[in-house]
Amino acid sequence: MACDIGVDIGGTNIKLGLVDAHGRVTHRLTLATQARRGPGPALERLGRRINELAEVRRVRSVGVGIAGLVDHVRGVVRLPPNLPGWHGTPVKTILEDLTGLPVAVANDVNAVTLGEWLFGRGKGCRNLFCLTLGTGVGGGIVADNRLLLGANHAAGELGHTVICAEGAACACGGRGCLEAYVSSRAIIERARRLLRRQLRRLAGHRNQLRMFPGHAEDPSSIFALVKDRLAAVTPREIGIAARAGDRLALEVVEETAGYLSIGISNLVALFDPELVIIGGGVSRIGRPLLRAVRRQVMARIPLFSGRRFEVVLSKLGTNSGILGASRLARHLNA
Repeated sequence: MACDIGVDIGGTNIKLGLVDAHGRVTHRLTLATQARRGPGPALERLGRRINELAEVRRVRSVGVGIAGLVDHVRGVVRLPPNLPGWHGTPVKTILEDLTGLPVAVANDVNAVTLGEWLFGRGKGCRNLFCLTLGTGVGGGIVADNRLLLGANHAAGELGHTVICAEGAACACGGRGCLEAYVSSRAIIERARRLLRRQLRRLAGHRNQLRMFPGHAEDPSSIFALVKDRLAAVTPREIGIAARAGDRLALEVVEETAGYLSIGISNLVALFDPELVIIGGGVSRIGRPLLRAVRRQVMARIPLFSGRRFEVVLSKLGTNSGILGASRLARHLNA
């Protein structure tokens, strides 16, 4: 039985897998991107690995998800945020020459969206939005059973919609973008700010802690998780503490959910999806984040009888990019 190969090109690693007709990843490989050496060496090594997988099973197509704006027809990547020197690289042409296989290339979040729609929480949905939260904030849209790319193949960039005019500076050069408030960097800085504030309060009430332990504020459990090194705080520790009921961690989650709910309620007004799937590293905070986002989104959007709408967490995790990429050839050409 023929298989397809899905590839996820990131700034640090390139992940690829052989995916069968049932959406099972039967073989998996990872190689270092070594992005600063440029696209040529990385794509040559990737081409060799694709050829190795093609010796295991007959391969129909190769799909590649890559960060940045992508010309999905010509397979050219533009303005990739974590791949210096890759702007304008014709990924499709290069890999087809190296492998002799048909290659489709898409923005990485569009590949993730396709994976969630075909194999994950979005299976059976006609209209959904997939939101990835990590170093950046990306989005992908399925509308009426089709991947929506937009006139310039740049649809779904929810992270760069403005939720606060003249707000926080964003990595894109703008101000007030959703990404500036809900990316992993923003969430970590929010937690560190609250932890530093708590440290100052605790230092000012050291005597109270000794004399009246039942009446003083308890330090956040995040301190113990990172061994008092604030530089080591990540969404993982925030999630662990929040799931254990830590008040400071829950405050971080609640504030983050407030910003997220603005972005999500805006996209609900524009696209009317039946489902929003939250994925990416930040989603590992888990159910505390999901509960807070659901509650705040439902308070913002119009609710009427029969409305179909839900917010869920991804269940595919890191497999979503490979799975979705493996199906790009048939869905980009549909």
